Amino acid sequence: MEGFHTVSELCPLITGWRIYVFVVRVFKKVISPNVFELGLILADYEVISNNRIEATVDRRLAPFYEDRFVENEWKTITSFLVRKSTDLVRATKHEYGILFMDRTVVVHAPPRSPPVPDFDFTPFDYILDKSAYKNVLVDVIGALVDVGALTTDYYGLKLSFKLKNRYNEVLECEARNQQAEYLDGYFQSLGKGNFVVALSFWRLTELSNPKLESHGAISKVVANPDREEVADISMVVF
Repeated sequence: MEGFHTVSELCPLITGWRIYVFVVRVFKKVISPNVFELGLILADYEVISNNRIEATVDRRLAPFYEDRFVENEWKTITSFLVRKSTDLVRATKHEYGILFMDRTVVVHAPPRSPPVPDFDFTPFDYILDKSAYKNVLVDVIGALVDVGALTTDYYGLKLSFKLKNRYNEVLECEARNQQAEYLDGYFQSLGKGNFVVALSFWRLTELSNPKLESHGAISKVVANPDREEVADISMVVF
């Protein structure tokens, strides 16, 4: 859009950035019981691999912005810092991240066309044959075919489950701690039936047999999302 920069252009060498973005994910990074940072995943209309970027609102500004960001809304954002991402496992493929400042300006904006997808699915075979990036969180979609019991091990709470795609490839998944407890209740609330679930921002393990693990508050699960893949998978698996 005229007058705005694309997400893929963002880098620390230039200032004065202005972006028009879709809010993909909003999550809290809890520091202590009453202190948190706000994490955001922002995307624009470019259909390329690095059209998503993580933004951080520090603990001082986070309470102000907590209710001002809602997933699936559009915003214009100006006057922010761009810095190198130092996370060992990044939320997006973008090598940089956004940091809000006191003078950052956020304005609610009308939707762009075409819409930005909520998910960026990685094929199962990329994960199973170890072709996917292990240092970047991934989204996947599959039929929920097996859910284990909530258990405890040395690292805390654990909930294991499996997803199957339309090619009958099976991916093992494991939620940890708060995510495990939440998903145990969430899956039970779905009741009996056939469900296709989308996982967003889950981490690939380094084990010989690849599997997905939750990665704190950023990881998300949605049952039967409004995606055409749901019907395709259901037709084959169920």
